Amino acid sequence: MELMVYDTALIPLGVADELNSLLWTRRYWSPGECKILAPFTAMNNKLLRQGNLIHKPGDDELAEIRFVQIKKNSTGMEEIEAQGRFLSGWLDKRILLAEINTTATAQVLIKRVVTENLISPTVVERKIPLLNLDGTETLIATTAVQFQGELYANCLDVCEALAKESAIGYRITSNLRTKAHTFRVFQGRDMSASQSANRPCVFSQAFDNVLEQELVTSSENQRTTLYVGGVDSDVAVSRIVVEVNPIVGLARSEKFIDASDIKRNYKSGTSTLTYSTAAYQAMLKARGEKELAAYGLSLSFESKIKTDGSLRYRTDFDVGDIVTCVDTR
Repeated sequence: MELMVYDTALIPLGVADELNSLLWTRRYWSPGECKILAPFTAMNNKLLRQGNLIHKPGDDELAEIRFVQIKKNSTGMEEIEAQGRFLSGWLDKRILLAEINTTATAQVLIKRVVTENLISPTVVERKIPLLNLDGTETLIATTAVQFQGELYANCLDVCEALAKESAIGYRITSNLRTKAHTFRVFQGRDMSASQSANRPCVFSQAFDNVLEQELVTSSENQRTTLYVGGVDSDVAVSRIVVEVNPIVGLARSEKFIDASDIKRNYKSGTSTLTYSTAAYQAMLKARGEKELAAYGLSLSFESKIKTDGSLRYRTDFDVGDIVTCVDTR
């Protein structure tokens, strides 16, 4: 395995071809990571520096080195450990400098956050060099959400929360020939056995494409009914509280959700406006319904799969795709 190393202007610096190990972890709605262990050589010491960009052959996502440690391993040999984050981690470098109060899909909201704070910010010093927005991506059909982007919130935290809520992903890809980075929002394919539009991906011990499987059920953190509390005004401490999913009797399990981050008063230009009581209660109820999903009966079925079995990773399935895992017992 060899890795190409570039500077932040995408100028090649050299090839790191003496490696002990490489972990390259791709993720869907958050930045991926990499970890490199390499023998200490003059070339590796020159290339594996903080801020340099790593290119793994066959990938269009780069990783930025953020951590470097030089140490002696258990055999007494000097070794360099470099850890990095994929370039979508650049969203962590910016915060919201303007509140966003609107109703839109997560795709539209994420692109707006990135455009206004990384690609075309009002303050030109905040612009990320070489970064552009993908103008060819298809419209993702997800439900529009009422969004309040809190002033000074971290852009990565905002985009990650939006992506998780709508089950979509985002990434920054790099074109080394044109020296450009492209931010895009995307949605994984439905490859489950319950659909017919795509070839299903089914993982089962019967198909010899599963290494391990584990089933866990738990009701320890289950809650059935939520009380969601907002703040009536920016000055008073009085609460507006709504009840979500009222259940009767022993089956009822309650929890309070503090939603004071949902403001009843908001800015529109130079004016301060106030949501009606009904509109604000609807926003609190929507928050409660979203939170309620996290407190349901826990049922997980995990499969450790063979990536080079009958179904091949990045050919038949990829990060973000919906697949089916089966154990007929």
